[in-house]
Amino acid sequence: MISEIKSQILSEITPSDKERKEISNLTNMLVDHLSQKISKMGLNATVEIVGSISKDTWIANDRDIDVFIVFDKSYPIDELKKLGLVIGKIELEGFTSETAYANHPYTINHFKEFKIDVVPCYDSIEIITPVDRTPHHTRFVKENIGDLRNEVRLLKQFMKGVGVYSSEQKIQGFSGYLCELLIINYRSFDNVLKNASNWQYGEYIDIKKAGKRSDFKDPLIVIDPVDPKRNVASALSIERLCEFIYYARKYIESPSIEYFRKKKRLFVKRFPDSEVYSIVFQGELLDDIIYPQLRKTAKHMITLLEKHDFKPLSYGLFKKGEASGIVFEIESYNLSPLVKHYGPKIFDRAHSDSFVSKYNEIFIEGDRSYTLRPRQFSNPLYVLISAIKEKEGLGKNLKSMSYSILKGEKALNYLSSEEFEIYI
Repeated sequence: MISEIKSQILSEITPSDKERKEISNLTNMLVDHLSQKISKMGLNATVEIVGSISKDTWIANDRDIDVFIVFDKSYPIDELKKLGLVIGKIELEGFTSETAYANHPYTINHFKEFKIDVVPCYDSIEIITPVDRTPHHTRFVKENIGDLRNEVRLLKQFMKGVGVYSSEQKIQGFSGYLCELLIINYRSFDNVLKNASNWQYGEYIDIKKAGKRSDFKDPLIVIDPVDPKRNVASALSIERLCEFIYYARKYIESPSIEYFRKKKRLFVKRFPDSEVYSIVFQGELLDDIIYPQLRKTAKHMITLLEKHDFKPLSYGLFKKGEASGIVFEIESYNLSPLVKHYGPKIFDRAHSDSFVSKYNEIFIEGDRSYTLRPRQFSNPLYVLISAIKEKEGLGKNLKSMSYSILKGEKALNYLSSEEFEIYI
């Protein structure tokens, strides 16, 4: 059965000859165009196609192309950034361009259904900027992947199917390069799953035996063969790692083609008697900028909710167009309008007397005095509103964005109607 499943999936995800020709024609055109721009400007730089397209590990209908402008390391970083943006704009009919920001600015070009990132980097063995490793990653994989490219495709598609693929901030899962290294290390898709099903926290993989386990404390450690001081799995969240281990076990126990079918991560109300609150911010930001801010804000709000005796059951993050936000599922119950306010220990005479003098009614519990005072927040909604107004603990850009808070059926209907995918 496993063999039949893999054959079926490979027939769906392996690029056809027609698609390969289309990609080849487009990448050749890009290299020629950008190389001509570099030549006219008299620059010491070259053009390289990197990523899964170059390594022939891409999945059919993947329309992301990564192009790197590799500069001689004699160029100052500010000049590299400036020149990279000038070169990165593809000035051909049918192309549109926009500037994006990661470790440094780069250009995103769109042509038909293709997304083409043009990124400047240095040609240097010593890593000057984080993206300088990428051409080296491409070369390493091409030199070591051998005839295992379809094994990589199977692993990528399995990870897409179970929702753990992509290191981008909204997912915090396995990158394409990490998938390739796992296949190079374990030599097959089946072996990756068999080994992953028994991984422990801090699992250590070092293909070139060049790193030090003691340098890392991450849930999964995969030493970068290009840079032994870097963990390729550092962006992987503990949730995505554990989901992969769980689904690897499930697939081995009962193989099914459904594990390879990507499903939308729509919000599902898990608890029958819970209350659902959705905070919706308005403002256009790139995913990799907005998601870390949403995640930071959500965790801050969870802390505040728990501090005020409300019990968050689950949360999720979402984004579509200019709308982004957080959805909370919170246990529903009535809290007492009064809350205990503890004073100092009775044996601390001076402070105890001061506390007692401030309140009309005092009770003793163990060696401490306490009184009852009105609860600050009687409803989770007020906690969320207060958190946004106070701004402390919110993501930088969220502080100035307009927002709305939806509750109950309004929140559920909004999330459903817009078909937001939910991430944690």
